[in-house]
Amino acid sequence: MDTVFIREFRVDAWVGIYEWEKQRAQTLEMEIEIGLPDQVPRTENIRDTVNYGAVVERISAELAARKFKLLEALAEHVCTVLTTDFHAQWVRVSVAKLAHIRNVRKLGVTLERRRSPAA
Repeated sequence: MDTVFIREFRVDAWVGIYEWEKQRAQTLEMEIEIGLPDQVPRTENIRDTVNYGAVVERISAELAARKFKLLEALAEHVCTVLTTDFHAQWVRVSVAKLAHIRNVRKLGVTLERRRSPAA
């Protein structure tokens, strides 16, 4: 499957269960892969692919406007936006907190989702 990818995407988001995490937004790092429709390699039309600039803008806005307790819920929301609003056939979203635990550079989650056939 052909994909569009967005690597080392840093975004500020409200996420956490502890009081100290709720005091300010945290910088997260995201890796996103988006499955492309079959016709993309045969066309030069931006409407036939996924506009990665629009994805970055939308995800940044979504995460600035919402609060999440868990990275899993945040990643699920991103997957839903991509499969629903951007019509991605398939997505893989990794979200990492940076230097959140001593001696750990990154920790996080990876989710993979497919668009439902009815969507």
